[in-house]
Amino acid sequence: MIGILCPSQFEYRYIRDLKIPAKKADLVCSGMGKIRALEACHHLKTRHRNLRHLLLIGFAGSLSEGLKIGDLVEPNVFIEQDYDARPFEKFPHVIRVENRRLIGSSRRGVMVTQDRFLTANPFKGTPLARKYPNLACDMESYAAAFFCEANGVKFHALKFISDRADSGADHDFLSACRKLAPLLKDATLKAVGKLQIRRRWGR
Repeated sequence: MIGILCPSQFEYRYIRDLKIPAKKADLVCSGMGKIRALEACHHLKTRHRNLRHLLLIGFAGSLSEGLKIGDLVEPNVFIEQDYDARPFEKFPHVIRVENRRLIGSSRRGVMVTQDRFLTANPFKGTPLARKYPNLACDMESYAAAFFCEANGVKFHALKFISDRADSGADHDFLSACRKLAPLLKDATLKAVGKLQIRRRWGR
């Protein structure tokens, strides 16, 4: 079974009619933010004990000059750093996922997850931005990656860059979502097809 997680109703409205057999995949709209993403992951795992893959789809903001609006990113590093709790905890929290890209035209990247919609880039010029040249942000990826790591589920994320996480982010996000929705739908179908092949071969 493949679980497909879509964060917002705005994104979900464009892909809810995906032609995927119910016995092979389950599409859930989680709501935005880490807590809601975790709840949706738990819901999928409870409903499908044979959940093997979790695919997070949707849109993300760019925190790097190299990531342009319309780029498709498949991150394999996920970072959560809403707050610095040192010396009590390691900071930032980082999860690295070993997986192969599902879409040939996608780009590798690093996803920073925060519980807010960024309209200014807090990481510009920081060591984090210098270390990871393809840096993007969303509000769910780290939570989903955390759940999958804890429960032995293989995690993949497909994120189209919708905005530059700057003062125009709100307007750019809505505009890009409308334009990129058909591409998101096609990419999701391709990704699920690849995951079904890998599942049959035990990969």
